Amino acid sequence: MAIDTAEALGNQAMASTCQAVLARRGGLVSGQRILDFGCGSGRHVREFSAAGYEVMGVDRPVEKVLAGWEELPAERKEKIYFSDAEGRFPFPSDFFDFCYSTSVFEHVMDYDKAIGEIARVLKPGAWTLHIFPARWRPVEPHIFTPFGGRFQQPALISLWARLGIRNSFQRGLSAAETAAQNVEYSRTGINYPTRQVISRSFGRYFAHVEFAERAFVRATRNVSRVSGLLGPVISWPAVESFYRGFHTRVVLARKA
Repeated sequence: MAIDTAEALGNQAMASTCQAVLARRGGLVSGQRILDFGCGSGRHVREFSAAGYEVMGVDRPVEKVLAGWEELPAERKEKIYFSDAEGRFPFPSDFFDFCYSTSVFEHVMDYDKAIGEIARVLKPGAWTLHIFPARWRPVEPHIFTPFGGRFQQPALISLWARLGIRNSFQRGLSAAETAAQNVEYSRTGINYPTRQVISRSFGRYFAHVEFAERAFVRATRNVSRVSGLLGPVISWPAVESFYRGFHTRVVLARKA
């Protein structure tokens, strides 16, 4: 999960955050069927279940997700599913009432495939909400390279590695090893499209697409230091644009 992208979400506040963002759009109703896209080990699956929803998670069957799989409680494993080699979800069409993700879309390399599957499994009229780091975030939250979401040239990545920049998995690695990992990950593990590309991609499958950073900041004011600071002024256009461009993107879309 990204370092700051949802400081609030790291405190198990995803259910209340989604409820608050959707409050003026019909809200969520207890018992609805919800999809956690990019669920990892399913901590938010557990959270939504405790809040009274019928929730399922889906992720790619990658090593990082599967690590510790055997130690997960059986009741959580029963709610976690994996996409196939083509990225298809193991669910029927028009199945879910709501889909969300947090710190996932910065890893989606094929927007068309992922968004198309999300749209397919959602019921007509259902909403989907996605929260992920902004393209111009001053420190990219996975390789820790300054403005790494925008500038991914090997020379720059190598420079920061030589200066000692490491993420939590790279402690003890040499500068050359760290740089090689980060260069590869920047090509295969992170993706930061422009706002226009994001809008077009979601617009291919959803009738309504909007950026909902203002609603997100207000929803997380009590659990996020950044949102607490910006909450009183987030309605100012310059503040909202700055937050969207340099901190967090929040995409909200509705299926026709």
